[in-house]
Amino acid sequence: MRLTMLIIFLFCLGHTLANEAERLTWEMLSVTSESGEKVEVESGRLTLPENRSKESTRQISIPYYRLKSPNPQTKAAIFMLAGGPGSSGIEQFKGLERYQEIAFYQSFADVVVFDQRGAGGSIPALECQGQAGIETDKPIQRDSVIKLLQGLSEDCRAYWLNQGVDLSAYNTDENASDMDDLRSALGYEKVILVGGSYGSHLGLHYLRKFPEQVENAIFYGLEGPDHTYDRPSQQLETLKRIAHSVEASGAFQTQMPNGGLIAALERVIERVKKQPVKVLVKRGDQEHEIWVNELLVQFIADWKASSRDNPHLWPELILAMDKGDFSLPARAGLSLSRVRAPNAMKFIMDTASGVSPARRSLIDKDPANHVFGFSNLDLIALSETWNFADLGESFRENVQSDKPVLLIHGTWDTSTPIDNARDVLASLSNGHLIEVVGGSHGALYNLYENWPPMRELVKAFMLSQPLQFPAQVVLDPVTYPSQASDSDDAQTRLWEAARSGDLKLAREAIEGGADVNLLDTRKSRSGRRALNWAAWFNHPDMIDLLLELGAQIDATNSTGYTAFHHAVENGSVAAAQRLITAGCDRELANNAGTSPSQTATKSGRKELEALLK
Repeated sequence: MRLTMLIIFLFCLGHTLANEAERLTWEMLSVTSESGEKVEVESGRLTLPENRSKESTRQISIPYYRLKSPNPQTKAAIFMLAGGPGSSGIEQFKGLERYQEIAFYQSFADVVVFDQRGAGGSIPALECQGQAGIETDKPIQRDSVIKLLQGLSEDCRAYWLNQGVDLSAYNTDENASDMDDLRSALGYEKVILVGGSYGSHLGLHYLRKFPEQVENAIFYGLEGPDHTYDRPSQQLETLKRIAHSVEASGAFQTQMPNGGLIAALERVIERVKKQPVKVLVKRGDQEHEIWVNELLVQFIADWKASSRDNPHLWPELILAMDKGDFSLPARAGLSLSRVRAPNAMKFIMDTASGVSPARRSLIDKDPANHVFGFSNLDLIALSETWNFADLGESFRENVQSDKPVLLIHGTWDTSTPIDNARDVLASLSNGHLIEVVGGSHGALYNLYENWPPMRELVKAFMLSQPLQFPAQVVLDPVTYPSQASDSDDAQTRLWEAARSGDLKLAREAIEGGADVNLLDTRKSRSGRRALNWAAWFNHPDMIDLLLELGAQIDATNSTGYTAFHHAVENGSVAAAQRLITAGCDRELANNAGTSPSQTATKSGRKELEALLK
């Protein structure tokens, strides 16, 4: 009887499985995606040893969601591997694109999403607090950036060491073992891996370490074992492909400089290297003088270049700089006057993966360093601070496997060049590479969105059915605006004015035909209106002007965020106060059911919590 009561008690709390190595707890939970869709998930937490190489070690835990299939056609579960490193798989699940992807997989298999050790909702979550900045009244130098990053990192490193965290245990090898413990605890003999960027890096190591547990795998935006440090020449080749597409389109024919876009970019870098340019940038009511030099242009050299939603942004940037307009690199320089501490988990993981001597030598001698001199700067600067346990040369060797592995990689991927995928493919005897011509870092999603056969191909592959894979999929060409209309220009000026706080420019833009309530989807699919931008960047006077000119105070974007939501989310106290005074709805929930006060509490913003009360 007492045993029966104990079983009932445990069932009410949630299922518990425990042995020497692990402890799993779970409960059923209703989760709302950003688009407002609700789904029942098994929400659990797995307790793990922090460092498996030590006999006595601290315990850590990682959270997971399991979505059981109503019609399972395979016993293997699909494990979704987040990128970064440091991204939260659970938070990504709530986004529309990832939610739709997982719903598709769930139609024929169980799906598991989780936060990796040190990230998201894991305990501990290795976030860093604090911020610092560089004086911007003179040209910014590499040494200044390095010193800034090192100072913030050293403070964070000291904090976590004082908390007793074994930072040497946060690496891809331990991460892979966590995955396998989760697989075992959930009762699966085999898994199907899906991961992009760092998720592919982790997935490849899992494939090498636990080959018998892998049914098959899909990786995109490939980061192979020795690809953590980028090769600038491969980045430049990617940029050349994008430039060729722009030049062949004819959209910018009348504006195209001699030699094309890449020649113009190199010319601009050389110009500001010899003579930095002073630019006035407004932030709120203040004007700042920013010196644009070689470092800042390198920093934004491939900004938005691979965007298929807004393909005009990168060529317009290059053309503007070639004509002497350096406003964008100047804003990038101003951002360095207030830099938040870096993500500890990202740098510990990346520096543990490291770089082989052969690749490091190629990078140091790379002829494209003059274009991408900012590449690897953070890793090089912080390697001594965060490198607690280099995983060694055997870790960085290519993964040898005969398991079915599908690689999907975009030719426009500026984050992880397509050369990475070709390197990885060479040692996979049952590997297949689909090169997505015109595809970005999220080439998998480019195919889901634009290539109708994709879903059936993925399903058949995951269910181990015989298949013929295309070597290439050529996406439809992107559409470049041949010439922006005056109202389009005015609209862009309004959004940028709302971001910068330029009241004069905002008024002129609206007088020129800009719609004060139009949703800006250039930088985010969910979008932000001018009022949202003003709230996010804490410009109360801009809020007054936009409301005066007809901005709807409680208008929402596609995920239900009002301007007040964005003010609270970014800690913009003055903007939040101004919106409250103007009569905004302080408790209007977004599509996920979260109110601004809940956001303030979750993010620990005490001043905003007090304001809301």
